[in-house]
Amino acid sequence: MGAKKSGRRASGTAVPLSEELARMSGTQNVVSEGKRLEEYSEDMAGFRATPAVVVRPGSEEEVRKIVALAGRRRLPIVPRGAGSSLTGASVSKGAIILDMRRMDAVVKVDTVNWYVRAQAGITLEDLNKRLEKEGFFFPPDPASSSICTVGGAIAEGSGGLRCVKYGTVKDWVLSLRLVLPNGKAANFGEPLAKNRAGFDLVHLVVGSEGTLGVVTEACLKIIPIPGTQPKRLLLTFDDWRSASDAICQLRASKIMPHMFEFLDRETIQALNKNLGTSEDEAEATLIVDIEEPSLGAAMEIFKRNGPSKVVMAKDAKEAEAFYQIRSMAYLAIRGLGKAVQVEDIVVPIDRLGEYMMKVKETASKHGLRILVNGHAGDGNVHPVILYDEDDKRSRAAAFRAFEEICRYGISIGGSITGEHGVGTQKVKLLREQMQAHEGEEALRLMKEIKRIFDPKGIMNPGKYVEAA
Repeated sequence: MGAKKSGRRASGTAVPLSEELARMSGTQNVVSEGKRLEEYSEDMAGFRATPAVVVRPGSEEEVRKIVALAGRRRLPIVPRGAGSSLTGASVSKGAIILDMRRMDAVVKVDTVNWYVRAQAGITLEDLNKRLEKEGFFFPPDPASSSICTVGGAIAEGSGGLRCVKYGTVKDWVLSLRLVLPNGKAANFGEPLAKNRAGFDLVHLVVGSEGTLGVVTEACLKIIPIPGTQPKRLLLTFDDWRSASDAICQLRASKIMPHMFEFLDRETIQALNKNLGTSEDEAEATLIVDIEEPSLGAAMEIFKRNGPSKVVMAKDAKEAEAFYQIRSMAYLAIRGLGKAVQVEDIVVPIDRLGEYMMKVKETASKHGLRILVNGHAGDGNVHPVILYDEDDKRSRAAAFRAFEEICRYGISIGGSITGEHGVGTQKVKLLREQMQAHEGEEALRLMKEIKRIFDPKGIMNPGKYVEAA
């Protein structure tokens, strides 16, 4: 009779982790040392933590086996898409990193029930290229759509430039498959327009930052590509008060833009310098998509508030150029300082102008440069703090400014995050927001939910709700 496979060497010593993972996913799909491991040690915002090993599963069955192994060995495990997180959510010291990008299939496009069933590793850009062939699209569009994955967008509850019209990723997830921390797979939700059976576990997982399980597949709502495109406008204003008044008045008029973005003077200067654009360097720039029937009324509102320039894109090429001004802003800014901290605060839309002035006041107070862009249509502000990471005083000033602008957002009824999440960066501030807005009992329940899903504490531990 042959010897039983025990998972241990004959000498009784444990099989090395990388060897055991290689048996599950193949040697070529395991990374345990060298430069390739370093690639997984940092996210897009520069949060660093070196994992123990990286494995690239090719199927849900492999994911189940890997998660079960992590549970047996009591090792932290972190699902990761493209690593475009900005809060430290996708890096973890000594962890097994699950790079989900091999699982990138579109399983089904349902053109009657209007959903797509896709694996977690496909990028949003590739997903939309596939849907375009059927005359459909998936509306959420994070600025990182060319690299960010379906699983990552679900885990982060991502937003994007079309949020004002279509909402965020959470509004488009019908159902998903999740590998739980015990290694079992479960279906959450149904690919139906209506479903009231049981608690809404789908939207518990959306935005959970990989702390409850591993998304392997999702059914996402899709809609037909519009037959006509809205008109795209670029407007500039000499002050934020006028720009803010225009934003608020458009909202009050019940006009629904398809996109409504803003950038400050320094961001436009960075674009002109680093990406070769030649835009007017006004104090405030707005980019807005308006449907034809509402265009006249919208133009009246904008002109009433004294813009220094109003330009309507003359064709699709110019409309795309306007779009790129906003979507490429972060790339233009990254090279301006030794270190860049990208923030994500949401405030009531009628407090947007006030908040912009607070950010600029805070920058001056701490001797920093803080550039700002964001989503005017939903009050989501992205201050970008530039500092010198080699200078202790500069680092301290940046941290103080970061906390100050977050706390001011909380104080006026806002949130510390609208789309980037919490990760390790905003754990303390999450707790402060919950306390300030009478959410302490809700936070207690969230911690209990985490413990129910993950009693061994292996799923992306020490972050988000667990650490708050």
